[in-house]
Amino acid sequence: MSTTTSLKLPDTLKATIAQVAAFEGKTAHALMVDTLQSAMEDALARQQFYADGEAAYQHTLRTNAVYGGADVKAYVLARTAGSKAGDQQTRPQAQPLDTARPITPSQNPSA
Repeated sequence: MSTTTSLKLPDTLKATIAQVAAFEGKTAHALMVDTLQSAMEDALARQQFYADGEAAYQHTLRTNAVYGGADVKAYVLARTAGSKAGDQQTRPQAQPLDTARPITPSQNPSA
């Protein structure tokens, strides 16, 4: 079921919508509905991204375990080169989070 909503648009925006809609072979209404739907899907994806990040952060605080970037990179490169997934020797090991050590960007940009 659809609900009617009224929007007051600046004249320049209304003209742009009409121009873009004509180019895309849509009505101004269809273009606005499609654009709003797309914007809402993006907003929901962003919200989920933030929620996932917060959950990962809370998990790190609970477990006090992190993985070294160099170890993870070596593992991923070994996997892509054909190393077995179950090879425990190349799998990175969790390390305790050292809160006294500041997190800084790598000095080596290729790392």
